[in-house]
Amino acid sequence: MKQSKANGSIHRKYLASALISIGVSYGLSGCGGGSSAPAAVAPPTPPTVSIDVFGARGALLTAVVSSTDCATTPTVSWQNSSGVAVGSGTSIQDTQPNSILTATASCSSATASQKLAANSVHTALSAFAVLQNGSAVAWGNPVWGGQTSTAAAITSISQLYASERGFAALLSDNTMKAWGSSYVAVTDPNLVYPATGAIATSPLTNIATVMPGRLAYFVTKKDGSIAAWGNFRGVTDGVDGYIGDAKTGLNPVTLALLTDVKAQASTEGAYALLKGDGTVVTFGDQDAGGNSSAVQPLLVGVTQIVGNNFDFVALRKDGKVVTWGYGYAAKSGEAEINPTLADISKLYVSGNAAAAVSNTGAAFAFGFAPQIEAADSSSLTASLTNVSNIYSTQTAFAALRTDGTVISWGDLPRMGNSLNAVQSSLTNVKSVQATEYAFAALKGDGTVVSWGDPELGGDSSAVKAQLTNVVALSANKYAFAALKSDGSVVTWGMKTKGGDSSAVAAKLTNVRAIYATAYGAFLAVNKDGSFVTWGDQWAGGGTAPATLTKIPYLG
Repeated sequence: MKQSKANGSIHRKYLASALISIGVSYGLSGCGGGSSAPAAVAPPTPPTVSIDVFGARGALLTAVVSSTDCATTPTVSWQNSSGVAVGSGTSIQDTQPNSILTATASCSSATASQKLAANSVHTALSAFAVLQNGSAVAWGNPVWGGQTSTAAAITSISQLYASERGFAALLSDNTMKAWGSSYVAVTDPNLVYPATGAIATSPLTNIATVMPGRLAYFVTKKDGSIAAWGNFRGVTDGVDGYIGDAKTGLNPVTLALLTDVKAQASTEGAYALLKGDGTVVTFGDQDAGGNSSAVQPLLVGVTQIVGNNFDFVALRKDGKVVTWGYGYAAKSGEAEINPTLADISKLYVSGNAAAAVSNTGAAFAFGFAPQIEAADSSSLTASLTNVSNIYSTQTAFAALRTDGTVISWGDLPRMGNSLNAVQSSLTNVKSVQATEYAFAALKGDGTVVSWGDPELGGDSSAVKAQLTNVVALSANKYAFAALKSDGSVVTWGMKTKGGDSSAVAAKLTNVRAIYATAYGAFLAVNKDGSFVTWGDQWAGGGTAPATLTKIPYLG
């Protein structure tokens, strides 16, 4: 009997040991008390996070983040190549496109980063130029910057700059060369070439900064002086002038005034240069803002200058505004400080009108209201509050408010009915793009709302079902392109100007950025650096040179 009990005890211990070895707990009891083994607990699944970035450098960048097993919602931070924070959140406006940029998603203990290459794509009105290994690859209009062989002959390029009708290359020795129309093409930094064509005001050496104008370039040198070359249009007399013209251009007397230049603005026929001391120097067509003598005593403490087609508008540090030029941007048609415009923080322009946002977020338009609808926003005063940004076509404005709603005005024949049809949908808007006469708004839910001239993209009804999960919008003067989070692209607007991408749709499958030339072409860059063009051949929509094999998006 004792032997049987002993055998039973041994058997129970052996069984318990076997069960424990396969993960089953078993209670034992016996003399002196009992004990129990805790149940085995599987370790927690570690959190994971991934990030993918979409958008053209210099525009709105959007990070698409996915995660698993995170205790909190992932956060996104953005740093430049020096490790300095430049923003946070899933979307930021890229203000440092020439720097490598890193986006980092964090989720509990997990992180993931994506590094973006510095911008290499530059666009004139009708040509693309891509910086590749110290050289430029250009294509498009063969006169306005698309001269492939001319661009390829320039080497040791450190940075490219685009004007309306050409490109300029800053070389590693701090000299410059340029190509494009005869207005801007300077092939010898030391200016040893015939007197025909573009002539700079002094040798393009010891360059410190570069400021492209519409048909010209302005550079500051390391000694603080300025050099310039190019043209200005003769708006009233039809006779174009060279930058160095002794009568209406930068003559030696005017040049002597130009030290410590910080910024430039252009109209169709004139230029305004803002100096570090807050004063302004103008030249060019007298009726398009080239003559600022009537308001010169008022142009002190200036912090911002903008130019529309024919007028300049300057913002002073005291929050007041000064206008001069043809007269469209001044309510009375005369150059003066408008006493109703005070406490302004930023200025915007359309083709012939201007708009301002105050420090409190109030927005309003001004100009010659009897002839220009966009110049009168008086009926919308109560709605134009908490404005964060203003966008424009040639003839209308759209104000984005901090709550994501959009208020638009101007150009009733093209905008009125279509705006009324979508106004209730203009909520949760992240950003707005514009063609020449139409707007498109990207919403937070990835859908798009458009209004304006139907032929130029104001009517997107034909592709509405496809406009989901959109992360970025691009536009030229005639068409829109929407980039989706799966890397595909949806286009609409004038078909011959990029509104129809069906011929290249099979290649638009892994896109991360879309660039556009104003006169009707698009360039899509894929995640692996391959690229696709479409639209008007003479605007850059044709085949790029075979020497361009990759356009890096990731760093």
